[in-house]
Amino acid sequence: MAERTSRLSSYKNAGQGTTELRRKRAELSVALRKQARDEQLLKRRAMSPETETPVETEKVMTPEEILEELKSQDLTRKTNAARAARRMLSREQKPPISIMVNAGVIKPLVEALDHDECSDLQFEAAWALTNIASGTRQHTMAVVDGGAVPKLISLLGQGGVVGEQCAWALGNIAGDGPETRDMILNAGIMQALVPLLNAQTPTSQLRIAVWTYSNLCRNKNPLVQFDLVAPALPYISDLLEISDQDVLADSCWALSYLTDGPNERIEGVQTTRHLLPRLVSLLEHPAPAVATPALRALGNMLTGSDIQTDRCLDADCLKPISRLLSASPALSKEAAWACSNVFAGTAPQIQRAIDSGVLEPIARVLVHHDIKCQKEAAWAITNLCLGGTPEQLDAMLSCDILSPYCALLQARDHRAIIVVLDGLTHLLQAAAKYDQVRGMCIKLEEIGALDQIENLQQHENEQIYKKSIHILDSYFMEEEDASTQPAHDHEQYQFRTNDAAIHF
Repeated sequence: MAERTSRLSSYKNAGQGTTELRRKRAELSVALRKQARDEQLLKRRAMSPETETPVETEKVMTPEEILEELKSQDLTRKTNAARAARRMLSREQKPPISIMVNAGVIKPLVEALDHDECSDLQFEAAWALTNIASGTRQHTMAVVDGGAVPKLISLLGQGGVVGEQCAWALGNIAGDGPETRDMILNAGIMQALVPLLNAQTPTSQLRIAVWTYSNLCRNKNPLVQFDLVAPALPYISDLLEISDQDVLADSCWALSYLTDGPNERIEGVQTTRHLLPRLVSLLEHPAPAVATPALRALGNMLTGSDIQTDRCLDADCLKPISRLLSASPALSKEAAWACSNVFAGTAPQIQRAIDSGVLEPIARVLVHHDIKCQKEAAWAITNLCLGGTPEQLDAMLSCDILSPYCALLQARDHRAIIVVLDGLTHLLQAAAKYDQVRGMCIKLEEIGALDQIENLQQHENEQIYKKSIHILDSYFMEEEDASTQPAHDHEQYQFRTNDAAIHF
């Protein structure tokens, strides 16, 4: 009995555990960080309206003149100076942020936020600070060190156009990194922000509020303290049903950041009331700007425990994921990665994936897409080769997936080659268990995979060299020693024979 268990663990995922097989985001993060446009902007500069024209009596001020006027006791002069600062900092090309900071405008701009009797002054000052905080880390920290954060949070809670501008400034500060993110969270931003996260908030304010929340959820090393941002999740769940594309996109990005981590975080997001089915429905949103982060969040959830994966499958996520395999390369890659984590699961989960029809579009990805997509599709097949039942392996082989899968043995991407060699090793181990080694070896020779494996004996990568040698020595020796083959477990499976195909 102990020998039988050992043989099972050599090729079934039950021997390794889905924790090792499911792949979290870390392996993809380097490439994904380059997709800044997809992930929305960390910081945003607020541009002046094109329709705005200065009053004829207003003169263009220098930074020194702006500073002097900001110190005036006259509210009109202070407001005009703050407006002049805002306009200068809103230039489309090369805004003089460093010049303004070095001139010393931050302190009087922060002090201007205290003038509750003049909302125009508060608005212009908050706008100018927003654009300073959109600059470098040094610029952002100058705003923080100037004492702006508590005053911005206080005005945020008052709502209106001033509150909206303060949310924007705080979003830029949060987007600078984990340090400033945690700083404004600990300063109590969530108490002021959460009431704005509802469909009744004016659209422009809601967009900024949700974007600010997404920046509070992002960044790793360290991850955000989950309990600080979790109170907003029921509100975000409700916002997944509105029609505004920007709100939907940033809501989904926030969820993708929160699910990119330990299973405890996935659990907190996934079990929020109505959130999961609403997120799944957004996989079919016509705008890639929405579908992409929705898929990212669902893909992260599929890296979780078997129970968490089952919840995603119960929410019927596989059909839209299957369709996204045929979408743009960015979506196809994410969809293939999601599928690979389902195929790393239990036999029933693998069967649900097969029944949803994902194998044929995965085969098309292997044929038609770029190497990044192909590698993710290859991971899916490798996991299926490791954990699939005989019937599931038959289903895979019947989709003519083996040839394009093995074609990746010629790829320049070393990791792609290793993934395929691992899959073929698992497949041949299963073939040995069910007395199908000869048929599988013949099939691999027919599609040219044997030649490719033989060529890899000369590969510069040591892992590739060793894995190819192992396959050749174990399964393609001219005189096979039958005594070295594993005994067959006739009690559990019945072989099905068919001269036209390989069956396990």
